[in-house]
Amino acid sequence: MVYEHRKYTLLFIKFLIWVQMSINSAKFPVLASRLDLLGVSRSISTLPRAGAVACPCLDVSEANALVSVVDQLEYRPAKAITGSGKAPVYQDFDLCYDVPSDHSLWEFAKVLELALTSALAGAEVDSAGYPLRLNDLIVQRYPPGCTGITPHRDHVRYGFLIAIILLTGDGHFGVCHDRQGNESREIDFKPGDLLLMGGPGLVPNFTRPFHYVNGVTDSRRTIGLRYDTHKSDA
Repeated sequence: MVYEHRKYTLLFIKFLIWVQMSINSAKFPVLASRLDLLGVSRSISTLPRAGAVACPCLDVSEANALVSVVDQLEYRPAKAITGSGKAPVYQDFDLCYDVPSDHSLWEFAKVLELALTSALAGAEVDSAGYPLRLNDLIVQRYPPGCTGITPHRDHVRYGFLIAIILLTGDGHFGVCHDRQGNESREIDFKPGDLLLMGGPGLVPNFTRPFHYVNGVTDSRRTIGLRYDTHKSDA
């Protein structure tokens, strides 16, 4: 009955994410007007089977406001080859992994954290009662013609939920069985969507999904948010 109470409580939640983003000294409200917490809860419940799922989150104007914010960050090329010698991961994109602690993107991370915590409470997963801390933030840009990133798994330290917001661009985001890309399945992931992947702790013995990005022909911008369970503030 506790789950049923949480589930139907979400039916009455009108969750609005307002974040005052600094853009050329002006203030623009960013509202995740397409985010439906009940739908997100249902999507989270599928992650042990699906590995990853995308949900509507931002409309065009909201995504564009965030684009104006992330385009002011400083980027560097990703390391071309990472991982171990026996399991290399090939990367071809730019990233910003040093977002200042007082940057307004961290405000966005905080309110999204609250939204996902509420959604977790109504999901059929074992981590529903655990705290979620989106304390790891990365912004990525994939230029047209880049090769993206080959199949890989996020580190085991990233727990419960991994969130990625696609702001612009195209390309293929898929999950697969192994580093060779066997049994791949593309996720329907469009600009304005919030993609969720499961992490350790979502359910007992959760298997982290291999995933990849390729086929980019239009500039792809993403914001990635994770719960680093090894950080002191986790």
